[in-house]
Amino acid sequence: MKRDERLVCERFPRSSKYHPDWVIAGASSGANALWLTEWLAEALDLRSGMRVLDLGCGLAMSSIFMRREFDVQVWATDLWFSAANNLQRIRDARVSGHSRPPQHARGRLKEHVKRHNV
Repeated sequence: MKRDERLVCERFPRSSKYHPDWVIAGASSGANALWLTEWLAEALDLRSGMRVLDLGCGLAMSSIFMRREFDVQVWATDLWFSAANNLQRIRDARVSGHSRPPQHARGRLKEHVKRHNV
């Protein structure tokens, strides 16, 4: 069986290991979330066990990638995408050890405003 080379890029060796169908299915804004996350991670000193806030996680592709590739605990939230759907996506990807399930930002913001009279 021939390897699918659609999203293979020498610049992003970690991202290139992921199946293109999975990456495309998780696209939420047109940009390749794995390439962007791998590029950003180069500027960070990610170490096993660190906590990372994935603010604006979209469909949680970056969260799954960071957990798998860097063994970090990811706290994921997004305003537009369902936390329940993202949690299922994370479970389907067999990524264990998320420190918290994804949160829907709108509900958390309302809770914060109410609690602090903002």
